[in-house]
Amino acid sequence: MKSIIILCFLGICFSLNGQVAITEEPNISRLMNSYISQSRSSEYVQGWRIQLITTNDRRKMEAARSKCASLYPDLEAEWKHVSPYYQVQIGAYRTKLELQSFLLELKEDFPNAIPVMDKIRKVELLR
Repeated sequence: MKSIIILCFLGICFSLNGQVAITEEPNISRLMNSYISQSRSSEYVQGWRIQLITTNDRRKMEAARSKCASLYPDLEAEWKHVSPYYQVQIGAYRTKLELQSFLLELKEDFPNAIPVMDKIRKVELLR
């Protein structure tokens, strides 16, 4: 009995010749086009970086930057001053999962390294 129903269903599906008409509401089309144009015009996306250190001592911040530069010369360590703290961050990742393996490696040299969300320029993600 089940096989007969399945065969009938398949017969109906194949008799449509693969022609399916999808009607999209004009408001939905307008919203999607607006979203696409805004996304293309935006220079930044929400992403992740690895924060090596947060300290209120500028010398410790500079020491962390120079240590990172000597251990990982291909990476650019950027620093921020968010009063009263100095923060050193590296990398640009779209998802947190992408940075996890490198974060484990970094923890050996920078035990306080943590993932942080940040606005990231799209061109940084393409490198």
